[in-house]
Amino acid sequence: MPRILIIEDEPILRSSMARGIVRLPGMQVADAGTLGDAIASLDEEPPSLVISDIDLPDRSGIELIGELGRRGLRIPIIFVTGFLKAYRSQIPHHADVLVLEKPVAIEELRKVIRERLPDVGGDGPSPFSVPDYLQLASMGRHSVVIEVSRGADLLGQIVIRQGELWAASDSQGEGMDALARLAFAADASAACRTLLEQAGERNVEGPVEAVLLEAARLSDEARRSEGGATHPSDGPDTGEDAGEGGGSVFEDAWERGLAALLAKDYGEAFAAFRAAAELNPDDVRVQVNLKRLREMGFSNEE
Repeated sequence: MPRILIIEDEPILRSSMARGIVRLPGMQVADAGTLGDAIASLDEEPPSLVISDIDLPDRSGIELIGELGRRGLRIPIIFVTGFLKAYRSQIPHHADVLVLEKPVAIEELRKVIRERLPDVGGDGPSPFSVPDYLQLASMGRHSVVIEVSRGADLLGQIVIRQGELWAASDSQGEGMDALARLAFAADASAACRTLLEQAGERNVEGPVEAVLLEAARLSDEARRSEGGATHPSDGPDTGEDAGEGGGSVFEDAWERGLAALLAKDYGEAFAAFRAAAELNPDDVRVQVNLKRLREMGFSNEE
């Protein structure tokens, strides 16, 4: 059974990578936050492949090449770094060494793993949503383009310039309204690529967390105005007690779920969205978030 060792000191990113990769059929995943811990892990059980950051807190990830050599191990390594230009000259040209620039979409990592471990097949849903990509790109001060699609159709894109939200556009417009539609589009998938072209004119500003909260509010308002109600079978949202199936209690549960999701409190987010689902079981937004949290392993269901 193939075993992947992930070496990444940022816990959220490491956890997200692990959850995405372990969904490949027959895959085992181990992880470490330092090179020292990684060496202890490979001494205990050599992995089939290593995915490693380069800028680690105790030593450079590049030293892993020598550590493997001293142990007589030939193991493919995928280095993932936000400082590719700085490290390129230090990394030897070798068939077993590949270097990718952060942020890397989980789909790209899976593709590379399948290429280097041919017995690994299939694919699963990406644990990275648009808000995930936005927060990771902001945290790492990356310049990227987040492309949002539904099936084969490209819905639009969000541009991050040096970690700052810069622009959003889709077929209906630009700016915050476009970002709201893209960030919370139902049944949509996100992919991330490095920004190589000019960023263009800026039409979105503000800290990522604040912008996402505003985007969630705009998305919620747009859905209610389009249908006249949050639940397809409800009448107009009267704000009545949720014991009758709709109104302010549902909205409170929905807002609690969004706030917990943005705070990365996934257990609380699941509980809030499940409470909302009990009130309005056909609400698409709630079901999409519950499905994603279940796939990520954060369900608190028995």
